[in-house]
Amino acid sequence: MKKSNLLLSYLLVLLLSSTNLIFAEDNNSIRIMPLGDSITYDNRLSDIDDPRPTSVRTGYRSHLWYMLQNAGMNVDFVGSRSAGEKVTPPFDPDNEGHPGWKSFDIAENTYGYMAQHQPDIVLLHIGTNDHGTFTGGVDDILKEIHRYSQDSGREIHVIVALIIDRKAHDFIIPLFNDNLKRVIASHIKNGEKISMVDMYHDAGLTTKDYADNTHPLDSGYAKMARLWYNEIMKPYNPRLNAFPYTLVDAQYIESIHIDQNGKNIDIVTKVPDAGILF
Repeated sequence: MKKSNLLLSYLLVLLLSSTNLIFAEDNNSIRIMPLGDSITYDNRLSDIDDPRPTSVRTGYRSHLWYMLQNAGMNVDFVGSRSAGEKVTPPFDPDNEGHPGWKSFDIAENTYGYMAQHQPDIVLLHIGTNDHGTFTGGVDDILKEIHRYSQDSGREIHVIVALIIDRKAHDFIIPLFNDNLKRVIASHIKNGEKISMVDMYHDAGLTTKDYADNTHPLDSGYAKMARLWYNEIMKPYNPRLNAFPYTLVDAQYIESIHIDQNGKNIDIVTKVPDAGILF
Protein backbone atom coordinates (compact mmCIF):
# COMPACT_ATOMS: atom_id res chain seq x y z
CA MET A 1 0.00 0.00 0.00
CA LYS A 2 1.32 3.45 -0.83
CA LYS A 3 2.23 5.85 1.97
CA SER A 4 -0.58 8.23 0.96
CA ASN A 5 -3.14 5.42 1.29
CA LEU A 6 -1.75 4.48 4.71
CA LEU A 7 -2.11 8.08 5.87
CA LEU A 8 -5.66 8.25 4.51
CA SER A 9 -6.60 5.03 6.32
CA TYR A 10 -5.10 6.32 9.56
CA LEU A 11 -7.03 9.58 9.33
CA LEU A 12 -10.22 7.68 8.59
CA VAL A 13 -9.76 5.53 11.70
CA LEU A 14 -9.21 8.64 13.80
CA LEU A 15 -12.37 10.22 12.43
CA LEU A 16 -14.55 7.17 13.00
CA SER A 17 -13.22 6.61 16.54
CA SER A 18 -13.92 10.18 17.60
CA THR A 19 -17.26 10.96 19.25
CA ASN A 20 -16.47 14.66 19.56
CA LEU A 21 -17.38 15.55 15.98
CA ILE A 22 -17.76 19.07 14.68
CA PHE A 23 -20.89 19.62 12.62
CA ALA A 24 -20.06 22.01 9.80
CA GLU A 25 -22.64 24.59 8.79
CA ASP A 26 -24.40 24.04 5.50
CA ASN A 27 -25.94 27.05 3.77
CA ASN A 28 -28.73 24.81 2.44
CA SER A 29 -29.64 23.32 5.82
CA ILE A 30 -32.63 24.23 7.98
CA ARG A 31 -31.30 26.08 11.00
CA ILE A 32 -33.09 25.07 14.20
CA MET A 33 -32.53 26.79 17.54
CA PRO A 34 -33.55 24.90 20.70
CA LEU A 35 -34.28 27.85 23.04
CA GLY A 36 -35.08 27.61 26.74
CA ASP A 37 -33.74 26.78 30.17
CA SER A 38 -32.35 23.65 31.87
CA ILE A 39 -34.92 21.40 30.19
CA THR A 40 -33.47 22.45 26.83
CA TYR A 41 -29.84 22.21 27.95
CA ASP A 42 -30.35 19.03 30.05
CA ASN A 43 -29.50 20.12 33.57
CA ARG A 44 -30.75 18.24 36.64
CA LEU A 45 -30.92 19.23 40.29
CA SER A 46 -28.25 16.60 41.02
CA ASP A 47 -25.90 18.48 38.67
CA ILE A 48 -25.63 21.26 41.27
CA ASP A 49 -23.60 19.11 43.69
CA ASP A 50 -22.32 16.40 41.36
CA PRO A 51 -22.36 17.84 37.84
CA ARG A 52 -22.29 15.53 34.86
CA PRO A 53 -19.93 16.48 32.05
CA THR A 54 -21.70 18.85 29.67
CA SER A 55 -20.51 16.66 26.82
CA VAL A 56 -23.02 13.92 27.79
CA ARG A 57 -26.09 16.12 28.26
CA THR A 58 -28.62 15.80 25.48
CA GLY A 59 -32.18 16.60 26.63
CA TYR A 60 -34.73 16.20 23.86
CA ARG A 61 -32.21 17.50 21.33
CA SER A 62 -30.43 14.23 20.50
CA HIS A 63 -33.70 12.33 20.03
CA LEU A 64 -35.03 15.07 17.76
CA TRP A 65 -31.81 15.14 15.75
CA TYR A 66 -31.94 11.38 15.12
CA MET A 67 -35.60 11.59 14.04
CA LEU A 68 -34.87 14.42 11.61
CA GLN A 69 -31.86 12.60 10.19
CA ASN A 70 -33.88 9.42 9.71
CA ALA A 71 -36.45 11.49 7.82
CA GLY A 72 -33.72 12.77 5.50
CA MET A 73 -33.88 16.34 6.81
CA ASN A 74 -30.80 18.50 6.32
CA VAL A 75 -30.76 20.42 9.61
CA ASP A 76 -28.28 22.46 11.57
CA PHE A 77 -28.90 23.01 15.29
CA VAL A 78 -27.70 26.50 16.22
CA GLY A 79 -26.95 28.41 19.40
CA SER A 80 -24.13 29.81 21.51
CA ARG A 81 -23.99 26.78 23.82
CA SER A 82 -22.91 23.20 23.27
CA ALA A 83 -23.96 20.12 25.23
CA GLY A 84 -23.81 16.48 24.24
CA GLU A 85 -20.81 16.53 21.92
CA LYS A 86 -19.46 13.16 23.15
CA VAL A 87 -22.71 11.24 22.83
CA THR A 88 -22.88 8.31 20.43
CA PRO A 89 -24.24 8.22 17.86
CA PRO A 90 -23.14 11.84 17.47
CA PHE A 91 -25.59 14.68 16.96
CA ASP A 92 -25.34 18.44 16.55
CA PRO A 93 -24.95 19.72 20.17
CA ASP A 94 -25.50 23.45 19.54
CA ASN A 95 -28.36 25.00 21.49
CA GLU A 96 -29.53 28.06 23.41
CA GLY A 97 -30.49 26.37 26.69
CA HIS A 98 -29.74 28.32 29.88
CA PRO A 99 -30.27 26.49 33.19
CA GLY A 100 -31.99 28.58 35.84
CA TRP A 101 -33.05 31.35 33.48
CA LYS A 102 -36.52 32.84 33.55
CA SER A 103 -38.42 33.93 30.48
CA PHE A 104 -37.40 37.57 31.00
CA ASP A 105 -33.72 36.55 31.06
CA ILE A 106 -34.15 34.86 27.70
CA ALA A 107 -36.10 37.85 26.33
CA GLU A 108 -33.25 40.26 27.14
CA ASN A 109 -30.93 38.25 24.88
CA THR A 110 -33.32 36.98 22.21
CA TYR A 111 -32.64 39.59 19.53
CA GLY A 112 -28.90 38.91 19.82
CA TYR A 113 -29.42 35.17 19.51
CA MET A 114 -31.48 35.67 16.38
CA ALA A 115 -28.98 38.06 14.81
CA GLN A 116 -25.98 35.85 15.57
CA HIS A 117 -27.39 32.45 14.60
CA GLN A 118 -30.16 33.32 12.11
CA PRO A 119 -32.46 30.36 12.78
CA ASP A 120 -35.21 29.26 10.44
CA ILE A 121 -37.06 27.51 13.28
CA VAL A 122 -37.07 28.25 17.01
CA LEU A 123 -38.20 25.61 19.51
CA LEU A 124 -39.25 27.51 22.64
CA HIS A 125 -39.90 25.80 25.97
CA ILE A 126 -39.63 28.43 28.72
CA GLY A 127 -41.41 29.48 31.90
CA THR A 128 -40.70 26.68 34.37
CA ASN A 129 -38.40 28.93 36.40
CA ASP A 130 -40.89 31.80 36.42
CA HIS A 131 -42.83 30.09 39.22
CA GLY A 132 -45.97 32.06 38.46
CA THR A 133 -48.81 32.57 36.03
CA PHE A 134 -47.53 35.75 34.35
CA THR A 135 -46.42 35.16 30.74
CA GLY A 136 -45.08 38.63 29.91
CA GLY A 137 -41.58 37.25 29.49
CA VAL A 138 -42.66 34.83 26.78
CA ASP A 139 -44.57 37.65 25.12
CA ASP A 140 -41.37 39.70 25.10
CA ILE A 141 -39.42 36.80 23.56
CA LEU A 142 -41.91 36.54 20.71
CA LYS A 143 -41.86 40.30 20.24
CA GLU A 144 -38.06 40.28 19.98
CA ILE A 145 -38.11 37.45 17.43
CA HIS A 146 -40.71 39.34 15.41
CA ARG A 147 -38.67 42.55 15.64
CA TYR A 148 -35.60 40.76 14.33
CA SER A 149 -37.67 39.12 11.58
CA GLN A 150 -38.91 42.52 10.42
CA ASP A 151 -35.46 44.12 10.62
CA SER A 152 -33.72 41.31 8.76
CA GLY A 153 -36.44 40.22 6.37
CA ARG A 154 -35.94 36.61 7.53
CA GLU A 155 -39.03 34.51 8.17
CA ILE A 156 -38.77 32.52 11.38
CA HIS A 157 -41.15 29.75 12.39
CA VAL A 158 -41.48 29.77 16.18
CA ILE A 159 -42.85 26.61 17.77
CA VAL A 160 -43.93 27.44 21.32
CA ALA A 161 -44.51 24.69 23.87
CA LEU A 162 -47.04 24.66 26.65
CA ILE A 163 -44.53 23.71 29.34
CA ILE A 164 -44.45 20.29 30.98
CA ASP A 165 -45.75 19.67 34.50
CA ARG A 166 -43.50 18.78 37.40
CA LYS A 167 -43.26 15.22 38.70
CA ALA A 168 -45.43 16.25 41.64
CA HIS A 169 -48.28 18.14 39.99
CA ASP A 170 -47.82 21.92 40.17
CA PHE A 171 -51.18 23.71 40.00
CA ILE A 172 -49.41 26.89 38.81
CA ILE A 173 -48.27 25.39 35.50
CA PRO A 174 -51.70 24.82 33.87
CA LEU A 175 -52.60 28.41 34.81
CA PHE A 176 -49.37 29.60 33.22
CA ASN A 177 -50.15 27.55 30.12
CA ASP A 178 -53.67 28.99 29.88
CA ASN A 179 -52.18 32.49 29.83
CA LEU A 180 -49.53 31.33 27.37
CA LYS A 181 -52.27 30.26 24.94
CA ARG A 182 -53.55 33.82 24.95
CA VAL A 183 -50.08 35.18 24.21
CA ILE A 184 -49.63 32.73 21.34
CA ALA A 185 -53.06 33.60 19.95
CA SER A 186 -52.32 37.32 19.94
CA HIS A 187 -49.10 36.82 17.99
CA ILE A 188 -50.76 34.50 15.48
CA LYS A 189 -53.46 37.11 14.91
CA ASN A 190 -50.67 39.59 14.30
CA GLY A 191 -49.61 37.51 11.31
CA GLU A 192 -46.54 35.92 12.88
CA LYS A 193 -45.52 32.39 11.92
CA ILE A 194 -46.11 30.64 15.23
CA SER A 195 -47.24 27.13 16.10
CA MET A 196 -48.07 25.63 19.49
CA VAL A 197 -47.23 22.18 20.84
CA ASP A 198 -49.00 20.99 23.97
CA MET A 199 -46.16 19.39 25.92
CA TYR A 200 -48.29 19.55 29.07
CA HIS A 201 -50.98 17.16 27.81
CA ASP A 202 -49.65 15.51 24.67
CA ALA A 203 -46.08 14.54 25.59
CA GLY A 204 -47.49 11.90 27.93
CA LEU A 205 -44.83 12.17 30.63
CA THR A 206 -45.40 10.01 33.71
CA THR A 207 -43.67 10.09 37.09
CA LYS A 208 -41.27 7.44 35.78
CA ASP A 209 -40.04 9.90 33.13
CA TYR A 210 -38.52 12.37 35.62
CA ALA A 211 -34.99 12.55 37.01
CA ASP A 212 -36.22 14.88 39.76
CA ASN A 213 -39.29 17.00 40.39
CA THR A 214 -38.62 19.25 37.39
CA HIS A 215 -36.35 17.63 34.82
CA PRO A 216 -37.10 14.62 32.61
CA LEU A 217 -35.06 11.49 32.20
CA ASP A 218 -34.06 10.33 28.74
CA SER A 219 -37.42 8.57 28.35
CA GLY A 220 -39.25 11.84 29.00
CA TYR A 221 -37.06 13.77 26.60
CA ALA A 222 -37.75 11.18 23.90
CA LYS A 223 -41.48 11.87 24.30
CA MET A 224 -40.90 15.63 24.05
CA ALA A 225 -38.80 15.15 20.91
CA ARG A 226 -41.64 13.33 19.20
CA LEU A 227 -43.94 16.35 19.59
CA TRP A 228 -41.29 18.76 18.29
CA TYR A 229 -40.66 16.44 15.35
CA ASN A 230 -44.33 16.12 14.45
CA GLU A 231 -44.76 19.90 14.41
CA ILE A 232 -41.60 20.51 12.38
CA MET A 233 -42.71 17.99 9.77
CA LYS A 234 -46.27 19.31 9.55
CA PRO A 235 -46.97 21.68 6.62
CA TYR A 236 -47.60 25.20 7.90
CA ASN A 237 -50.86 26.68 6.60
CA PRO A 238 -50.98 30.44 7.29
CA ARG A 239 -54.59 30.65 6.09
CA LEU A 240 -55.81 28.51 8.97
CA ASN A 241 -54.01 30.71 11.46
CA ALA A 242 -55.97 33.71 10.18
CA PHE A 243 -59.12 32.25 11.71
CA PRO A 244 -60.19 33.03 15.29
CA TYR A 245 -58.01 31.02 17.64
CA THR A 246 -59.95 28.93 20.12
CA LEU A 247 -58.44 28.50 23.56
CA VAL A 248 -60.55 25.51 24.49
CA ASP A 249 -58.35 22.64 25.64
CA ALA A 250 -57.91 19.73 23.25
CA GLN A 251 -59.67 17.40 25.69
CA TYR A 252 -62.98 19.21 24.99
CA ILE A 253 -62.73 19.09 21.19
CA GLU A 254 -64.85 16.31 19.69
CA SER A 255 -64.04 16.82 16.00
CA ILE A 256 -62.27 19.17 13.57
CA HIS A 257 -63.07 19.43 9.88
CA ILE A 258 -61.11 21.51 7.35
CA ASP A 259 -62.44 21.93 3.83
CA GLN A 260 -60.31 20.96 0.83
CA ASN A 261 -59.30 24.55 0.12
CA GLY A 262 -58.17 25.20 3.68
CA LYS A 263 -60.48 28.18 3.89
CA ASN A 264 -62.99 26.94 6.46
CA ILE A 265 -62.60 25.04 9.68
CA ASP A 266 -65.42 23.57 11.75
CA ILE A 267 -64.79 22.67 15.39
CA VAL A 268 -67.29 20.66 17.42
CA THR A 269 -66.57 20.96 21.13
CA LYS A 270 -68.02 20.55 24.53
CA VAL A 271 -68.17 23.81 26.48
CA PRO A 272 -66.10 23.60 29.69
CA ASP A 273 -67.24 25.34 32.86
CA ALA A 274 -64.79 28.17 32.21
CA GLY A 275 -66.27 28.78 28.76
CA ILE A 276 -64.40 29.21 25.48
CA LEU A 277 -62.30 32.24 24.59
CA PHE A 278 -62.08 33.28 20.91
